[in-house]
Amino acid sequence: MKTNILSKISQETIQSIKKIDFSKLDISDYNKNYITNLLPHINYYFKIYSDVINRLLEDENLFDYVVDFGGGHGFLSLFLKQLGMNVIYCDHNPLSVKTITTIKKEIGFGPDIIIEGSSSELLSFCKTHTITPKYLIATDLIEHVYDLNSLFADFQKLNPNLSMIFTTGSVKSNILKSIRLRKYMKKEETEVYFPARKLFLSEKYPELTFSEIKKLSSDTRGLIFPDIEQYISNYLKKNILPTIDVDKYNTCNPKTGNWTERILSKKQYRKIINAHDFQVSFGIGFYNDERSNYLISLIAKIVNFLMLHFYFVGLFFCPFLILKVNK
Repeated sequence: MKTNILSKISQETIQSIKKIDFSKLDISDYNKNYITNLLPHINYYFKIYSDVINRLLEDENLFDYVVDFGGGHGFLSLFLKQLGMNVIYCDHNPLSVKTITTIKKEIGFGPDIIIEGSSSELLSFCKTHTITPKYLIATDLIEHVYDLNSLFADFQKLNPNLSMIFTTGSVKSNILKSIRLRKYMKKEETEVYFPARKLFLSEKYPELTFSEIKKLSSDTRGLIFPDIEQYISNYLKKNILPTIDVDKYNTCNPKTGNWTERILSKKQYRKIINAHDFQVSFGIGFYNDERSNYLISLIAKIVNFLMLHFYFVGLFFCPFLILKVNK
């Protein structure tokens, strides 16, 4: 898609968003705070949106359906709508759904369809209404999805020729970022998720010994409560402990299945995606080089230039990965 068109529509959408007094909107405090913290950097986020849209749209048929999957506050949906596309917004969080619904009413435009749910609800809606989306965009989502195999299975049923693009800040090759994210995951696991699984097992299975509960609480890291029950059922019936395919850092909320910044390698992503008759190519993200601090802006510009022209620099320093997925 032409860069000048993206730039023009991007700025028009940003100006429309900036006219909104979010403090007066009937949305949750969490979403108000999130948007308030985002607004000073909105140009950077719209540069990311423009980049992924440009990578995704190989033609200029803007009248196809595009899914903003895990749309959150919905700013991407607003941008896509201003570009003239038929937009389906989908998010499993009811607070996010209320946010984009309220913003759409306030701003006078927004996604054509708003769905509360995940891939299964999206698939059900589209099948019921005979809609076949051509494109799907998901920013900062793929690292949180509980079951990627189920996700891509649903997308394959949605449209076997679906063109998708994902961004993720959980970059395994960025060593410094991986260390920071793993430290955060270790804290979440130790302080929140391990105790939650331990409490669940002690209440659900009083016949287990203290040592069994401790071991099983550790072994079931990366599972939600229903899957933990199946795991324990196999253990009690057959004394079998299936291997959970999760490294020593990645962990998820056992109640919701939301992974804490799960880090996967490009090889792992490729294996999962290829299994559902899609292929994936990887791109390098970029830093925000529009800062109030001149020195930081200069450093960001230099690093962005080096990442663009030298692969090894991009591999080890990129702030986010871009996954382009298609048939």
